[in-house]
Amino acid sequence: MPNFSIKASKYDLASEPQAELAEGLFELSLDYLPDIPPVLLDLGCGTGHLSLDLASLFPRHLDCLDISKEMLEICKQKLQANFSNVKWRLFENDAENFEPDIKYDAIYCSATIQWFNELPVFLEKLKKWLNPNGVLCIGAFGEKTLCELRSAYFEATGRHLETKAKLFSSDKLTAIFKESGFKLQDQVECIYTQGFESSIAALKTLGNMGVTGAGKKSLNRVEAQKLKEVLLKTNNENFAVNFSWELLAMIFRVKPSQ
Repeated sequence: MPNFSIKASKYDLASEPQAELAEGLFELSLDYLPDIPPVLLDLGCGTGHLSLDLASLFPRHLDCLDISKEMLEICKQKLQANFSNVKWRLFENDAENFEPDIKYDAIYCSATIQWFNELPVFLEKLKKWLNPNGVLCIGAFGEKTLCELRSAYFEATGRHLETKAKLFSSDKLTAIFKESGFKLQDQVECIYTQGFESSIAALKTLGNMGVTGAGKKSLNRVEAQKLKEVLLKTNNENFAVNFSWELLAMIFRVKPSQ
């Protein structure tokens, strides 16, 4: 798990793909919420990309959870400034160890499941957190994410880029959730392209997201320079370097037999 607390103050400026994913997931979920003010949970809320959208629904109750105290503090400041009249709570915890004291009409988990250690185990717990007909709203990064970086890294070092983050295909995610007793209701996929003025800016932005991905073996000076040069091959007419992010927004419900 990367140390998001260290990068919390710079995260919002760096995390365009995460914000785009959160917005897409929020829009997709609106048709699946109850007509009355819902009870909502934002797992892995970070600095509040999605939490602010959820608060704008004026829910009956909103819980926001993140493992980083520093991220939560930023989220708290945003909620206090914009939605002081909404009933919300913040929890500093690992999502896989969280035990809520209420049930939810919708649980959101955007740009978070790639860090889970035991996703199927977590999903078994999570089923018990939903009200009848409740929905689980998942935002994830697909297998094409950062394909330019991974290709450039291999060309520069001869090694595959190591990362603790897990990338999923929509079919793989659907299969995992189906095995855990969930049924897919809706989904949207797209490629989001993040452009940078230079290789240094591209790599620095990833660092400010809390994601370095260098693996166990650090780059030496020659490899680092080669990586910067190879990344320039990913340019288009607008930017020197591009990173692609495959965004997956998916809505699930617990199967009726569960």
